[in-house]
Amino acid sequence: MQTAQIQKDKLKIIEKILQIEDESIIESIKMILNPVDSEYVLSKDQKLILEETTAKYYSGEEPSFTLEEVKANARKNLNDKKA
Repeated sequence: MQTAQIQKDKLKIIEKILQIEDESIIESIKMILNPVDSEYVLSKDQKLILEETTAKYYSGEEPSFTLEEVKANARKNLNDKKA
């Protein structure tokens, strides 16, 4: 049996979902609730961007970063936004 708090949390979530107007958010929620049924497909524009970026990476035109560099940049950006 679920606790009363879990039931209250579910109702709050349902209320928020009912207020959503953005179709992309609804699609994201559907994917979360039904992950087996959902398959993400790139649009033609997204595929083109991916191909262009990959070509730039392999040609050395696009820089690459280590995981530690990415983390440091993300932390710096967060700190800059807070300031």
